[in-house]
Amino acid sequence: MTSTEANVAYIKWDKKNTELVALLKGHTKAELVDQAERQAVAVKKSWNKTEMVNALAENTTEQAETIYHPILKEVLIRLPDLETNIYRVKTLTDIEGFVPLIKKGFFFVAREADSILLLIPEEVLFSVRDRLQSNNKTADAFSSSDNKKAQILNSWKEKAMAIYGNVSLEHLKTTWNRYFDEPVTIEEIKDLLN
Repeated sequence: MTSTEANVAYIKWDKKNTELVALLKGHTKAELVDQAERQAVAVKKSWNKTEMVNALAENTTEQAETIYHPILKEVLIRLPDLETNIYRVKTLTDIEGFVPLIKKGFFFVAREADSILLLIPEEVLFSVRDRLQSNNKTADAFSSSDNKKAQILNSWKEKAMAIYGNVSLEHLKTTWNRYFDEPVTIEEIKDLLN
């Protein structure tokens, strides 16, 4: 057993359901408590398994759609497609790069005969896929419109200000250039936001 295998909790999987709640239910109660600690989710040891699963599912979904979205996107776009959410591998070494996200509760692993299944919850996969499609449509439809570009940048600025209290033009430039084909400069952002 490698150190990677010792650090990963395998779930019992019912072979039908890949929804986040169903996958979380594959963990033992002790594993759920550990997962809650890793995610900084307040759970009581007196809670039943369903209560813990619901709290973790809510937190995991929120993190997948916000803080971890860029990381999950970078990982998932490297997969063969954004429809498949079950991958069969021989050993954990084959998916060693996924281990941190498995530990965080975004992906799961289960044993099946002589192989290991990497399970991606539907909510995580669909969140990334839908957001990519939405961003692509937005970029295609409005890339030539300075007015729409200004609206998007203002929206990002307002959201960052609400979360962090400030936002740099460099951050807006980096974010824009990561998601859109038409790059912007700091000078363009200054002009658009004024």
